[in-house]
Amino acid sequence: MNRKIRVTALVLLAALATATAKAAPDARTVLRAIEDNHRGGAGRATITLTVSRPDRRTEYVLVVWSDGEERGLVQVKSPARDAGQAFLKVGDNLWVYTPRLKRTLRLPPSGRSESFLGSDISYSDLSGRDIEQDYTARVASADAKNVVLELIPRPSAPTPYGKLTVTADASTFAPQEWLFYDQRGQAVKRVAFSQHTKIGDRLFPTRTIVEDLLRSGYRTTAVYSDYRFGVKVPEACFTLQALEQGCE
Repeated sequence: MNRKIRVTALVLLAALATATAKAAPDARTVLRAIEDNHRGGAGRATITLTVSRPDRRTEYVLVVWSDGEERGLVQVKSPARDAGQAFLKVGDNLWVYTPRLKRTLRLPPSGRSESFLGSDISYSDLSGRDIEQDYTARVASADAKNVVLELIPRPSAPTPYGKLTVTADASTFAPQEWLFYDQRGQAVKRVAFSQHTKIGDRLFPTRTIVEDLLRSGYRTTAVYSDYRFGVKVPEACFTLQALEQGCE
């Protein structure tokens, strides 16, 4: 190859690399957009939470207030035996109120990943954006239909998972599926999002199904209703007093 052809080839390769870099989506930006859709923004919503097990089925009705970022208040409205329980998350801080004991307990940061009401979801699944804080993202694949991110937990992240893949619509970044893997690389939990509704410039999934991939018949379904996003939530909703008194 003569010098002129070699130089031309190098220029073309450099141009191709630059064009590819420009075309590739930034993983952090994509993850932020996915979470914007997933959380819906600041507001209030009712969630019907159905916990299915091989031998039983339990339904809860929850009311959730969120600032769309790191703060959220959850109150249990039914069934009667659980009504009055409340959960407050402010950043890494998590408090639980038990009406029968009239006590408020503070859980450690690791408690964010614990099971909520014996379901297949965690406290962090209901509010907050821990996924952005706890994981480092890279674009695993992208085409005209979907974009897939691979998320690896940061060394100090309080999560039991070894990896997470996030699939979203390539044009809107509406979340489609999350797949959680254990430390050995085995898929252990799947979260599927559907029934997206337009809220401002976001596509919020009003139906979420969480499946335990290691235990057949273990599934939790969350259906949102009576939701009002894009509204300011009073600061009083994110205080310890709101755990007992509510935020109506």
